[in-house]
Amino acid sequence: MKKNFFFTMLTLLVVLLTASVQTATAQCPGCSINLPAGIPADTIYVDTLPFAFKNVYYQDSMSFRVPYTTDPLAAVAPPGTSVPTGLNVDYFKVVSVTGLPPGLSWIGDRPAPMIYNETAPDTRDGCIILCGTPAASGTFTINVNLEIQVAGIVFPTPPIPLAFIVYADTNATFTTNMSSGCAPFFVQINNLVPSNGEPNITYDWDFGNGTTSTSENPDSVEYTLADTGMVAIRQQVIIDTFPYLLDRVIVTATDCSDPIFNREPDMYMIIYDDTTQIINTDPNFGLIGNTQNNENAPDTMVFAGPLRLKNTPFLIEIWDDDTAEFNADDQCGGGAISVGANDGAGIHIANNGGLSIQYEISHYVDTIVYIDSVFVQNCVSVEYLKFVERTLLVYPNPTADVVNVQFEMEGFAHDIEVVVSDMLGRNVYTERISNFEGQYNRQVDLKNYAGGVYVLQLKMGDKIAHRKIVLSK
Repeated sequence: MKKNFFFTMLTLLVVLLTASVQTATAQCPGCSINLPAGIPADTIYVDTLPFAFKNVYYQDSMSFRVPYTTDPLAAVAPPGTSVPTGLNVDYFKVVSVTGLPPGLSWIGDRPAPMIYNETAPDTRDGCIILCGTPAASGTFTINVNLEIQVAGIVFPTPPIPLAFIVYADTNATFTTNMSSGCAPFFVQINNLVPSNGEPNITYDWDFGNGTTSTSENPDSVEYTLADTGMVAIRQQVIIDTFPYLLDRVIVTATDCSDPIFNREPDMYMIIYDDTTQIINTDPNFGLIGNTQNNENAPDTMVFAGPLRLKNTPFLIEIWDDDTAEFNADDQCGGGAISVGANDGAGIHIANNGGLSIQYEISHYVDTIVYIDSVFVQNCVSVEYLKFVERTLLVYPNPTADVVNVQFEMEGFAHDIEVVVSDMLGRNVYTERISNFEGQYNRQVDLKNYAGGVYVLQLKMGDKIAHRKIVLSK
């Protein structure tokens, strides 16, 4: 069998594996297998999962069927590949999956690792449900580890990438030019709530890496290896452009009275804008008021409101309606009380002579808080991986016992792992080095192992470089 046969099978089946790095949790409900009627037992059939939106709850499932034999794989093999027919596919196993957007989790129709090894007439059917609220947008690369056994031979595989799209939040108040990256990198933030020169719109940014800003349009933010993981970017916008409103006036004490007729005053209120009368609750003017009711303080002055205030104050006067008795009204207290927007929101008390009033000013301040996030990865860029791969030497090859391994990592320190494994996936050599940078030159002794083909993997974060080693005995 040609080597590309196994990679062809893995590529055809990777779409089955749109699941997350997290273990399955009870957050997702169980999935139900739902396949079209009449499809063959020995076949490949896969539903699809639609895209997601950031900060919007997502829940969708897919069903699939995998084959007993290599015949269905051969039927859909890409041009230029050769897939033998008539071989038994003993089982398909989902070993692990990494890289789904944070906030999503999954559960399948059977415990992980999910093994599909039914024999005819039972079909190899399964399903996966994906759910949660994606915390980041962008195109995410899901790395899939799949194990296949064909005709009694197990074939492990390097991670296979699969794209999963999460679109931006349609309710976002800011966007970023990238939602994830390999540290160090810069993120440019685009504010979607402009002030348009209004000074009473203010901004408060917390970039989740120890830096903050009060700028309307902050500079690019750098994220380094110290910020590895999901980092929240928090924006608070305070919109203080709404008016101050006079909602209520209550006379709490007054020196007005009608002693001759032995009754309480009939109070009404007049409000002036400078010298212009804008409110008069005297019933002689046909306006709303609580007059001619022999009020006792405290008494609420009813007026058509609320009244929009200005920085320059209005003047409030309280009068006693004595027109019927003396043909002249009495002003309560020592005169007018000024009320303006500069007093601020809340309940206020003011006095003038024997008059005391309580007035309430309302003022709405809109506070918008929106949180986005970036995923800072401790990983290696594709460009740097290519550089390291060009320096990766494994010699002599074939070898009878010892093989030399060399490579360079210049200008970039990273945790690495060097692994040599046989074709059954068993590790025969493992070395881990933290924060490695510079020249690597080691000898790996394989003299105690059986002859055959081995695979060397140089693991750098989410990137892996490979070399085949032939051990001749």
